[in-house]
Amino acid sequence: MMTRHFTTLALAAACALATISTPVMAQSEPEQARTTYAVILLKLAPDAGGRWSEMMEKYYAPAAAAAGLPKTEVHWMMDGPWDLMLLRPMPRGLAALDTHASPERDAFNKSLAKIAGSEEAAKKLGEENDKLVTSSMRYFSHTHP
Repeated sequence: MMTRHFTTLALAAACALATISTPVMAQSEPEQARTTYAVILLKLAPDAGGRWSEMMEKYYAPAAAAAGLPKTEVHWMMDGPWDLMLLRPMPRGLAALDTHASPERDAFNKSLAKIAGSEEAAKKLGEENDKLVTSSMRYFSHTHP
């Protein structure tokens, strides 16, 4: 009982000291820019890696570049349940999620339709991609300046 009391007091003292010693940013200082990312984890169907890569190189990456979007980094995972991790910079941060028809998405879809040959061909690519990816998860992160 006495040990628990001292542990509680020590923890409270440590928290108080941490609060006192933590610098406070002045309210008038502007916040420094940070980079926001969509972090997308993908699990591919068996033997789908080659076709997935081909579609990314031939259609999706060029469409993103033509739409003026930053390049997505592709990381092939070496362990764990996921096959791929995509790091996609979001220049407008989470504001890009404020609408169902973001300017980024519209520009990408127009570029993809042009590269694929038509809106119907772009739609078929999306349907094929859906068959290649068996599961996915998305997170959002940002850097601290």
